[in-house]
Amino acid sequence: MTTYLEYYNTNLSPKLQEIDLFLKTEEDNIIDINDVSKLLEITKSEIKEIMSVNGLNDITKHSFFIIMLNGSSDICKLFARELQVSIPDYYSISDISYIYQLPYESVLKAAKQASIEDKDITSKNINELFAYIYV
Repeated sequence: MTTYLEYYNTNLSPKLQEIDLFLKTEEDNIIDINDVSKLLEITKSEIKEIMSVNGLNDITKHSFFIIMLNGSSDICKLFARELQVSIPDYYSISDISYIYQLPYESVLKAAKQASIEDKDITSKNINELFAYIYV
């Protein structure tokens, strides 16, 4: 059995870091659709559809997030769920369950094992919580 921390570190964290680095280092005002497709793991036709629905003519750093918010890949859906809980300073057990699509009872049990109180989950202790969740 593997932990969610291992899954997160192998699948989600590298992709989030790749997106972050790309956006921080991209110097062009207009971002290439091929780069966006690769980063967000969605097709160019899906990107074009999102752009059409949202009245976007070009992909900029701003519109990149609109595309990410509406994309169908796992990383896009994770981003959308994160925004829906307003990116608080502290997360609740139900927030983590929702954002990462983990069973509430698993997150609750992990929080107890990690001695983390509800609504005290932060970016500093979330890895500890993930270490107690088995997938």
